[in-house]
Amino acid sequence: MSSFIHKDIEFVLPGIFRADRRDRTDNFLTEGTVCFTNLACIRSCEQHERGDLNDGFGVTINNGIRSTSEYSNPIFVWCSTMETHPHTVMNTWQDKDTIIQFTDTLNFLERLRDAARPAGIIGPPMTGPVTYDKDEGSRRNEFWAQPAFQKNLRFSPQKEFRIALVGDETLSKCKNIFLEIKNPNDVARIYFPSAP
Repeated sequence: MSSFIHKDIEFVLPGIFRADRRDRTDNFLTEGTVCFTNLACIRSCEQHERGDLNDGFGVTINNGIRSTSEYSNPIFVWCSTMETHPHTVMNTWQDKDTIIQFTDTLNFLERLRDAARPAGIIGPPMTGPVTYDKDEGSRRNEFWAQPAFQKNLRFSPQKEFRIALVGDETLSKCKNIFLEIKNPNDVARIYFPSAP
């Protein structure tokens, strides 16, 4: 976990975890490669725990009026969880065999921000926990990143923490974008299975 102070208020970023295949986890720890997936690919994924036909479409209710919003630019996301129990994570992502823990979330986010600047990305990374209020429609003020951070209630066991990047139109056909960060071993470690 890490924190930052903004206008005399301390914000605490949660510790985050990510289930993945061991080869990708090892690649991240040695090379610093972080893969972001186009939301269009997530919408078309046939796997029940990942596929979400509505991912990237936000629903709000303001003054009794229900509205839906979406992006015109491609959105690429990197997904993790705030779930800390390894067996719960592994039961949710059964095709994965390793969990990586991000021990310094803020430092990890800062490195991703720096890596995204030259990669056709518009604006800074957007980051935070996903809300599961799409079924009823959010009643909070809409913010421009909302569609990438709102899902249906059935996905709530994921306890997802997401990082989203807005790509320019040249990236619209890309399934993934890859960013390279430096020295990932001081912000992340293998959490499960534990070392012998």
